[in-house]
Amino acid sequence: MSLAVRVQEWMSVRKRAQDLVTLRGLVGPSSEVRLLDIGGGAGAATERFATGCGEIVVLEPDRRKVVLGRTLRPTIRFEEGHAESLPFPDGSFDRVVSVVAFHHIEDQDKALAEMRRVLRPDGRLVVVEMAKSHAPGTVARSLGGLRHSEHLTFLDPVELAAKMMAHGFRTTSAQEGERSYFVRASR
Repeated sequence: MSLAVRVQEWMSVRKRAQDLVTLRGLVGPSSEVRLLDIGGGAGAATERFATGCGEIVVLEPDRRKVVLGRTLRPTIRFEEGHAESLPFPDGSFDRVVSVVAFHHIEDQDKALAEMRRVLRPDGRLVVVEMAKSHAPGTVARSLGGLRHSEHLTFLDPVELAAKMMAHGFRTTSAQEGERSYFVRASR
């Protein structure tokens, strides 16, 4: 499992290298920033865009990835859990990010409410997602759903921004990336 995860994360980071540079700019790492990465796996991408933040936390539902992340990246805190029920107090983070993971979340509305809850006032949410046109086809989606024991729901940037606004986020903006799109919102 750990070799498979390492290869998968290496490939993902490699093909999203330019988007991770863009994400780093949107995050604005500094020693004062507390960052939460939802669905961050074993932290390979997180390490690229969040290094320099005062605290980095990865929330990941797959226990094996959490264990691997703790082994490979001891400077990042890994917690097992789901976006719909974040195990953190209100106002814990300056930044919340989700990198090509939002489509795996079963109850996206509940997750957005939780993301807003754990953000500090004026905190920033950045969701990086694949466009529907780049989403896996029917067969791959079925296999992906089975592999992750969940469904997959892809939104376009306008739909995602509207969901964020419906959950009380303000000043949403979307931009295209190299392989993904970014939707940014403030609490």
